[in-house]
Amino acid sequence: MIDTTTSKPSLWNNTLMLRVLTAVVLIPVVLGAVYMLSVKGFLIAWGVVILAAAWEWSRLAGIANPIGRGMFVTMVFAAQLLAWYLPKLLGWLAGLLDWPELMRTVLVLDHIVWPTVLFWLLLGFAFRTWPERLVKKPWPKALQVLVAWFVLVTAWLLAGRLRANFGNASIMYLLFLIWIADTTAYFIGKKWGRTPLVTAISPGKTMEGVYGAVFASAAFAAAVGYFMEFDTKLILDFTMLSLIAVLVSICGDLLVSLYKRWSGVKDSGRLLPGHGGLLDRIDSLLAASAILYAGFLGRELFW
Repeated sequence: MIDTTTSKPSLWNNTLMLRVLTAVVLIPVVLGAVYMLSVKGFLIAWGVVILAAAWEWSRLAGIANPIGRGMFVTMVFAAQLLAWYLPKLLGWLAGLLDWPELMRTVLVLDHIVWPTVLFWLLLGFAFRTWPERLVKKPWPKALQVLVAWFVLVTAWLLAGRLRANFGNASIMYLLFLIWIADTTAYFIGKKWGRTPLVTAISPGKTMEGVYGAVFASAAFAAAVGYFMEFDTKLILDFTMLSLIAVLVSICGDLLVSLYKRWSGVKDSGRLLPGHGGLLDRIDSLLAASAILYAGFLGRELFW
């Protein structure tokens, strides 16, 4: 999210140019896909992105064998298939058993958001409290694989539920919110970053970058709320939810950074010039999607 390490001006300019050119190409493609694809189309496209990220993450989790990495990708794909066909499977079982109430079980696809949010909040607490311990004592490989699987599957599912239940505008908002936060944090951190955020896990991330991201995100959320003609209370709620999503998105970035520390690599891959791997570009989204969906769903259920 934020890298404030010093480098030669030429290297900085070359890296920045690659980042900008890659973004110029990718952003219209991503926005066009989100806007034009149906719900099923979005689930398939986002699912492919998640599977590609799973391939990268398997290496970070210590799976060196291509067969083992393929098995991890297959585990993520199997969970996607189960979630995709769960409504039909429950409908068939409900008819077979003459048990209509069984269909209520499909709500697990929505309510998995609550343990997912709890997971990210607890992880954020751990990052701030025991960063050195986390770096020095890597989790057992089985736990690393399980956490990676859980994060990828829930990110695919909850972003898909966000698109299905709240429209493509919700995904567009999520993307712009994270892009604005990340971009602001990157440049503010480069220019004025002095105070490390979590040195042990990611030395380049700074508190100044976080402050910049929070300010820019709050301004963007309030502007969107005003444009949508929300009342004052709703604008405040919407802005607060957005800020929580941005702050938790840092946990997604730090989690991937922690895995990279354990595996001794700088980037998750080399797919995107100037940006590293695909996982490096979506790590913030993996966490933020859960927060945004929890907020939208919570308002529907409880307010």
